[in-house]
Amino acid sequence: MPDGKKGMKYNEWAANKSESSKKAQLRKDINQTIRIVSTYSEFLAFMEAKGYEIKNAEFGENSRKYITFRSPDMSRPVRGSAKSLGKNFTKERIKERIENKRQKAIFPSVHNKLIDTNAPNIAGNIGLQKWANKENLKIVSAEYNKMLTHNLHNFSELEDRIALLHMQQKEVNTSVVSLESQIRHLREMLKYAKQYQKNKIYDDHYKSSKDPDRYFRKYESQIILFAGAEHILQENGIDLKHLNSNKLQAQIADLISRKESLNTQYVSFKQEIKELELIHQNLSKYLKQDAPKIQRFSHNKLPSL
Repeated sequence: MPDGKKGMKYNEWAANKSESSKKAQLRKDINQTIRIVSTYSEFLAFMEAKGYEIKNAEFGENSRKYITFRSPDMSRPVRGSAKSLGKNFTKERIKERIENKRQKAIFPSVHNKLIDTNAPNIAGNIGLQKWANKENLKIVSAEYNKMLTHNLHNFSELEDRIALLHMQQKEVNTSVVSLESQIRHLREMLKYAKQYQKNKIYDDHYKSSKDPDRYFRKYESQIILFAGAEHILQENGIDLKHLNSNKLQAQIADLISRKESLNTQYVSFKQEIKELELIHQNLSKYLKQDAPKIQRFSHNKLPSL
């Protein structure tokens, strides 16, 4: 046990140590998620896919100040505040970090971008034009080779692949939305299942009590909570005779795992679309064709480079 903590009970010290560890993992998950998402809503979806229950994530006059995160192994939610997690983990700062990353994406470096040979500082200089043409040829050659690594040989195949990826990305997104709905529903059922099991003993004693009125007055809140949970579970087709909270928790974990897998696919599709669309853009520009018009040449193979 650390120095200065002799007056602290071991279980208190262990609990504090565990809480610090879980906060460190939460910071790590937040940082990793920010790196792979493009929007704040994507961030929330990915964090939920990692198993976190998120509340107060919205912005506005009626919204609460702090976002909260809670993983299945956390005893209570953790606030996204400067005091709890650090100044980079408030919802405002998280959104800002994502938007700053998007700004960098909007203004990418010139690497792998074709040089505009019609620019005023190049068009009138033969030496610069030769240099620019040579650099552009290198870039296009590299882009064409990248396309070949995807087993694509012409614009038709390139565009078909991009269209297919967009379709697969949409299908994955639809599946993720469906899984999110199922996860929310099961979490709600798990909450009421625990409420039902916790308070059932009070209802049993109430029904067998010799003085039910007196017993009800004493344990009114527990009995009402039981009745409410029982009603909701029955309304949702839950078999109360075989109610198993652990089974519900396992079903939730399975859905979260499937959702994480789909989110990984979504990111993979997104990255490939980005790469292929840049290839299409550069090759189209080099051949002096606008992207919408390139379909006229979609069945022609690209020239040898």
